[in-house]
Amino acid sequence: MKIAVIYVTVGGTTRECAELLKKELKTHDVDLFDLSESDPELSGYDTIVVGFPIRMGRAMKKARNYIKTHLEKLKECRVAYYICCGFVDCFDEYAEKTIPDVLRERAVAVSCLGGSLEPSRFKGLDKLVVKAVRAEILGGGENGEQHRDMSLPTIMDENISQFADKIRSVQ
Repeated sequence: MKIAVIYVTVGGTTRECAELLKKELKTHDVDLFDLSESDPELSGYDTIVVGFPIRMGRAMKKARNYIKTHLEKLKECRVAYYICCGFVDCFDEYAEKTIPDVLRERAVAVSCLGGSLEPSRFKGLDKLVVKAVRAEILGGGENGEQHRDMSLPTIMDENISQFADKIRSVQ
C-alpha cells in the first residue's frame, strides 16, 4: 500500500508522530509531506493521512485551509486523520471543529496521538504560552497546589500503533 502522510507542525510533535507512524507502517511505501514546504500531488496513493496540531483550541490555519481546499479530493480517497494536542479530553471537540462531518464519517481513523508542552520545541509567543500552561499544570492553580488529575501531555505510542492498525486493516 502506498501512503501519503501530510502534516503541519509548530513545535515538531506532529512531524515526530508522522515519523513514528511511518516506522509502524514499515512494510508499506510511506511518504511524508510537510505542508509548510509543499502541497503534494496525491494521485497514486492508496491512503492519505492528514495530521495537524491544535494551538490555542484550533487547528493550525494551514491544516484548516488544506482540508477546505482539498475537500472534494479527500471525499474520494481513503483518508485517516490524526491530531496532536495537549488536552486529549478536548480531542472530539477539536476533530468536530476541524474535520467536516462528511470526512470524519468516511475516515479510516480519526485519532489523537498526544502532544508536547516542551518549551524548547517552540519559539516566540508559542514558547511563552507553553511555559504558562506547563506552569499551571505543574505548579497548580490559584493556591499553588499541583493539579493532581493532570499530567504533562506526551506522544502516545499506543495510539500511534492502534492508528497504524486501522490503516493496515483497510488494504
